[in-house]
Amino acid sequence: MFRLLSLTLAAFAIGISEFVLVGLLPAIAADVHADLGTAGLLVTVYALAITVFSPLLTSWLSRYDSRAMLAGLMALFALGNLAVAVSPNLTGLMLGRAAAGAAHGTVFALGAPVAASLVPKDKAGRAIALMFLGLTVAMVIGVPAGTAIGTAIGWRATFTLVAALGLAAALTLWAVLPSASGERGVLLREQLALLAYRPLALTYVVTALGFGATFAVFTYLEPLLTRHAGYTAPAVTWILVLFGAATVAGNLVGGRLTDRRGAVLTIRTALTGLIVSLVALLATQGHSAAIAVNIAVWGVFAFLISPAVQTHAVALASVHGPGAEKAASGLNIAAFNAGIATASFAGGLVLDHGDPARTPWVAIALALAALVATTGIAARHAPRQDANASGRGAGASLR
Repeated sequence: MFRLLSLTLAAFAIGISEFVLVGLLPAIAADVHADLGTAGLLVTVYALAITVFSPLLTSWLSRYDSRAMLAGLMALFALGNLAVAVSPNLTGLMLGRAAAGAAHGTVFALGAPVAASLVPKDKAGRAIALMFLGLTVAMVIGVPAGTAIGTAIGWRATFTLVAALGLAAALTLWAVLPSASGERGVLLREQLALLAYRPLALTYVVTALGFGATFAVFTYLEPLLTRHAGYTAPAVTWILVLFGAATVAGNLVGGRLTDRRGAVLTIRTALTGLIVSLVALLATQGHSAAIAVNIAVWGVFAFLISPAVQTHAVALASVHGPGAEKAASGLNIAAFNAGIATASFAGGLVLDHGDPARTPWVAIALALAALVATTGIAARHAPRQDANASGRGAGASLR
C-alpha cells in the first residue's frame, strides 16, 4: 500500500501545480508586471508542455528502469516549480512551468502501469485509481490550500511548497518502488498512426474541445468572481473547494453512467449540461449566491466527460494491436491538455480586449464544437469487452 501511496503523493503535488494558478494569477501578474491575459499563458505553456513532451518522453523513457525514471521526473518537476518560485520575470516563470509540465504527463504515462504491477491483476484498476486519487485530492484540498497560502504570505511560498512536495515524492518513489527493467515502449510513429482512424481522431477532438472549454473561464475565475460577483480573494478559496468537490462528483457519476449507458451517450450528456451551465453563467455572474450554485453544477458536467472519453478512446484503439490501448490512453491525456492550452489562451485573448465576464462565450463555442464532433465518434466495429473493462478502470480514475 505504501508503494501505491508514493505514486498518490506524486499525483497530489502535480495536481496542485497544474490548477493552483487559478487563484493566484492576479497576484502573479501584478508581481511580474504583466496583464492577466499574458499571465494566463502560464497555464497554456504548462498544458502545451504536457501535450508536446509527454509522448516523446514516454516513448524514450519507457525502456529504462521505471523507478529511476519516475524519481527523476519528479525531481525535474520539483526543479521546475522551484524555478517558478524564484523567477523574477515572466520568461523564467514560463520556463519553469514548461519543465514541470514535461514531467507531469510522463509521470502518469509511466506511473499507471507501475501502479498496476504492484497488485494482482484483478485489482489493477483500483491501484491506478488510487494513484489518480492524488489529482482529485489536490483539486478539493490542495488547490484551495495553496491559494490560501499564496493569498496570506505570497504566491512564491505556494510554489516553494509544491517544489518541496515534488522532491519528497521523488525521494519516496526511489526509496519504496521496486526496480523494474524497462520494456519496449510504443514508438512515437505507432502512437501517431492511431490518429488515422477517424472515430478515434474525432474522440481526441471532443476531448480537447469539450474538456478544455471549462478552462477558458476557470483560468480567469478569480477576477470574474471578485469583479462581478462581489467575492473577496479569501472567499474565492471556498468557491474553489466547491468546484473541486463538484468535479469529484462529476468524475464518479461519469464513470457509472459510462458503464450503464455507454460512453457516447455520456459524452453527449456531459457536453449538453456543460453548455447549459455555461450559458447560465452569463446570467448568474453578477449574483454571489446564484453563481456559487451555478459553479457547482458546472463542475459536475465539466468532469462528467473525463471517464467517458478515456473509456471510448481505449475501446476504439483495442482492435489496433498490442500496445494500442496504452498509446490511445496517453494520446487522450495529451488531448486533455491541448484543450486546456487552447482554451486558456483563447480566454486570455478575450480578457485582453474586454473583461472576464465575456470568457463564458469562448467556452460555449468550444463546447458546441465538441458536441458537433460527437457525430463522428461512434465505433465502426464492436470493441473487445476486455478493452472496455480496461478503459473503465483507467477512465474512471482520470482527471
